[in-house]
Amino acid sequence: MSADRALTTVDTRPYFERVLCHALQTGVVDNARLDALRREGAKGIVQLATYFGTPNLRPELEAARTRLVTLVSLALEAESGGKIDVADQLLRDKTLLALSKSGADRLRKLHALPTERLLGAPEIFRESEKDFLAKCTAESPITYARYLAEHASRERNRHYIDATYWLLAKLGVEKDDADEWHVFCESTINSALLILLTERKPAGLFSVDRFMKLHEAARKKRGADFPTLEAWLEEAPPGVSKLLRREMERFVAEVLPVIREISATEIYRNQDRFSGLFFFDTSSVTEITHHDKACAEAWTRITGNQGEHTDVQCGVLLMVATGLEPTRSLLKRDATLIWEHFRETGFDEDAVARFIETVVPFEYQSDVRRLWEDDLGPEAALQLDSDDTTLVMNYLQETCRASWKKKPR
Repeated sequence: MSADRALTTVDTRPYFERVLCHALQTGVVDNARLDALRREGAKGIVQLATYFGTPNLRPELEAARTRLVTLVSLALEAESGGKIDVADQLLRDKTLLALSKSGADRLRKLHALPTERLLGAPEIFRESEKDFLAKCTAESPITYARYLAEHASRERNRHYIDATYWLLAKLGVEKDDADEWHVFCESTINSALLILLTERKPAGLFSVDRFMKLHEAARKKRGADFPTLEAWLEEAPPGVSKLLRREMERFVAEVLPVIREISATEIYRNQDRFSGLFFFDTSSVTEITHHDKACAEAWTRITGNQGEHTDVQCGVLLMVATGLEPTRSLLKRDATLIWEHFRETGFDEDAVARFIETVVPFEYQSDVRRLWEDDLGPEAALQLDSDDTTLVMNYLQETCRASWKKKPR
């Protein structure tokens, strides 16, 4: 048979069986030791059947035999590093009961590792140790390769949890408080990185209100550096430092583009689409509920249920910016006062910012703030800085919801 058509034989027997056959062939295990293995095996099967059920039923004894083979196989392969000659000697020198216990101890330690990257994971969601052992030894007998893969996965979860606690501690969050959130590490790390990206003196996690400001600041920031975190990581444990540096790269590559493309309102409101992207402090739920209700009432009084229209928003903002009482539709005398007040004192930027934060409903805030800062504010300042009455009035009539007809030039 040519080399390219050669077949490779895969030995699918349990590792314990392979080791025993090899040990008998090579003479490492003699007849006396083989008899001892039979006695130890019978005793181990009864013990396992008793632990998981009853030794008086044949199905339980057959399951216990599978459990014993699985546990001994796991111990032999793990302790020998997969070297059959070393495993032969282990089988010769150690009892099956000792090897079975060694395999079970490995599974117990595996069970203790986190299955999710979740802070303060409630124990109610974790299967019992006994159920875990039952599943791994008989229902779906675990191989050493599966054990290694599962162990590596759970170890990564533990590293993420440890790094998240470390990062939260640097932000002044107590571990007990974080445990009460029951939130995934990725959400918490994303939130912390958003704060570290945009604030010079970062502290705590954010509420919805603070998220709006952080989101806007992240959009305006040209770079994507984390100087405060970089300084912290100089003294961090190596594992934490390495993991969080990877998370910074992931944030810049995957999360920051979402922030720059999607409004803060949509990210917060559309949890089906953005579930788990950020974590919002639970206290913000009450905060945003009360804020929404108060804003909705004030906004409705001003806009008369027309607040989603840009021309209404423009008129309201220009009136606020010039010290007038905002209304849905501009009268001609309102337009004249806007022009006069602007020429006297310019726009009151602080008044506009306060109005957006305290009166404009949450779902409109980001868009209205952008409308004022990037579009209406700069353009209106140019248009109102004129001595041409017709030009100014026509601009206000075209831009805002107005109650008078445009005057032809």
